Amino acid sequence: MRPLREFGVLLLARLRPSEWQRVLFSAAVVGIGGALATIGFRELLSAAERLMFHRTDGLVMIAAGLPWWQRLFSPALGGIVAGLLLSQARRLAERRSGSDYMEAIALGNGDLPVRVSLLRALSSAATVSTGGAIGREGPMVQLAALTGSLIGRWRRAPVPRRRLLVACGAAAGVATAYHAPIASALFVAEIVLHSLALETIGPLLVAAVAAHLVAVALTPAEPLYRLTTFVGPDGTATLLLASIGIVAGLAAPVFLWVLDRGHALFRRWPAPLWQRLGAGGLAVGALSLASPGVWGNGYSVIAQILQGGWVWQALALVLVLKVVAVAATTGSGAVGGVFTPTLFVGAAAGALCATALHALWPGAPGAAALAAVGMGAFLAACTHAPLMSVLMIFEMTENYGVVVPSMLACVLAYSISRTLRRDSIYSEAAGSALPTPVLTLASDFLHPQCPTVRTDATLAELEAMFLRYRWQHVYVVGPDQQFLGAIPLYDVAALRHDAGQAERPWPGRLLRADYPRVRSDTPVWQVLEAFSQHSGERLPVLDAEGRLTGHVTKSDLVLMFREKLTGA
Repeated sequence: MRPLREFGVLLLARLRPSEWQRVLFSAAVVGIGGALATIGFRELLSAAERLMFHRTDGLVMIAAGLPWWQRLFSPALGGIVAGLLLSQARRLAERRSGSDYMEAIALGNGDLPVRVSLLRALSSAATVSTGGAIGREGPMVQLAALTGSLIGRWRRAPVPRRRLLVACGAAAGVATAYHAPIASALFVAEIVLHSLALETIGPLLVAAVAAHLVAVALTPAEPLYRLTTFVGPDGTATLLLASIGIVAGLAAPVFLWVLDRGHALFRRWPAPLWQRLGAGGLAVGALSLASPGVWGNGYSVIAQILQGGWVWQALALVLVLKVVAVAATTGSGAVGGVFTPTLFVGAAAGALCATALHALWPGAPGAAALAAVGMGAFLAACTHAPLMSVLMIFEMTENYGVVVPSMLACVLAYSISRTLRRDSIYSEAAGSALPTPVLTLASDFLHPQCPTVRTDATLAELEAMFLRYRWQHVYVVGPDQQFLGAIPLYDVAALRHDAGQAERPWPGRLLRADYPRVRSDTPVWQVLEAFSQHSGERLPVLDAEGRLTGHVTKSDLVLMFREKLTGA
């Protein structure tokens, strides 16, 4: 029996989940929670539209069927309600930092305030459901990221791990909103974390896939945008399609400048927030009198463009009005996303370029093809994330024909736009211009739970602790949690003893009193130096009196230094 027991202890040691596996499991849980939060918010918007307008067939169709006065004032009333809710959220947020998920990941400690996030989501729902020209993906991703923050808080994870879980929640939200799990992981990795390291992209992919599986189980599993037949183009057609990248690269800085002017205009107006959001909504309502297509995030208009049939004059009009409406909505301070509006501008610009190309060369690619490639190119130009943009268009359309021309178009658009304007549409939110907070002490990475035994514990209790935690070492503490050393698993597994000896105290020769340890006020570079001389994944952390307070892991330090080196 003794060899069998020893083999069992060694087998469990080999099969115990590693820190990396625990992170991936947590990412999957966050992905599931993030998908449910995103779908729940989408259902809330549908319920609000049904309550106010008695239909849910899209905001553009709703606007087209409303009398002029209702089309004018609905966004304004929604803006007033949104402003009142957002004012309350900002009052609560004054006591907290990192209320936005990008700030919590890039600048904060990974904690998102629950009440502030919920109030911001309700404010966004008031704006979006009444016709505000802004994307609904912003609050969806915020709520999904909140699930990551709550799970990290519940697990009492250290700061780098909490940030990563918030990022996993954001990836889950994007994956659910756009049916694009691969691109959503790259969205967070490229734009927010600025890293494609395995320690980052692995958990993001797991969270995104978990969210996608939940989404396809609860909602129709179909592409977000349907393209007319689009066969992979030949060499000449590919170059013509890719030429939209030049147009997108030149137009994106202009689009971002217009958004900046909208923010600057409203900042100069010393009015309460609810008045500013109401004025922004009124501007959208006034623009919608000329074209109802300015209502909403632009999803339904994109779908129509990809099916063809738009007259170029009407398309040019709705494009100009939509850009002004987005600037008015975002500039007033409304909570929402600009991802889908960016896709809208790219699709409209691509379709207009197709009209110009057909005038010069009747054999040029169709409007749907140029609109699809234009979406990716303009997205790359605005976000400075070309790889994500290529995959996003492919996953949203499930049409491989867009991939090759999109690759060239996205790189062209990114290169030109980055030359003309260094900041992307997400630069301010992601805090790329601000320094990342410096985590300098071991206490910033503390995990409070550890397997411990006392000097008078029995051998059976020691073995039970190894079986429970499945670590390579168990820490030994004396009175008042004084750290005395550690006991290696392999020494216990190799120990020969009879069954009756299991109730006796463990042999003192098992104790390694020279086991490395760090103090809670140890600078992070010294923690890294201690790990360089220790092959294990964990080190115990002691307070100033030598009491065991928890442990730090090598994985968390890798995450932190990855952030520093990449400037995340």
